[in-house]
Amino acid sequence: MVKPLILSKDKKDSIFQIKKIERKKLYGYRKRLAIDENNEECKRASLTEDGQILIKSGMTSQGWYIDGGKQIESNEIGAIDENNNELSLIPSTLGNNQNLKGPISPTELLDLSVTTVYSILPDEISKDLENSLDEGEIWKCNFNFRADYRMETCFILKNDTGYFAIVGIPNEVKMLSPNAAPPEDEDADEDDELDFEMF
Repeated sequence: MVKPLILSKDKKDSIFQIKKIERKKLYGYRKRLAIDENNEECKRASLTEDGQILIKSGMTSQGWYIDGGKQIESNEIGAIDENNNELSLIPSTLGNNQNLKGPISPTELLDLSVTTVYSILPDEISKDLENSLDEGEIWKCNFNFRADYRMETCFILKNDTGYFAIVGIPNEVKMLSPNAAPPEDEDADEDDELDFEMF
């Protein structure tokens, strides 16, 4: 069972069970099946290029290899930043108390690149947080479903159908001020300018 989402506002904890919302659960989906003359579902398979081996589903998987062809396990693979410094694994936030920040502006939520949406069901909710969410206020906290190298941001809100957690990565867009001149290219060579007298 997935650990709960534990949120703290003004030192009062609220505990929620989370359930991922998927498009196919909301709208349903259709799947095209190939069947044989006995109405049995056909299984997909491929032949190797030489036509000698029949490859069925589940017979291949992705692997990680280093120089010399040696395969390594996924848990031995790390991550580095742009300066080649090794990144530390960030543990899951589920089951661990997360301090809420806010209330935040709705525009901050609109600047989020959403990765996942959860329906959250309160096992225990503080009156303070319940009242705040009932008034339409939005709160945020750190979120990491499983141990990973990147922390995501979770926005907590409520509407007429229930409580929700919207998870993603905040966008940081740097805008030019109005009428701002583009930066000058210091390396530009004046000799490269066109001389229209030459035409």
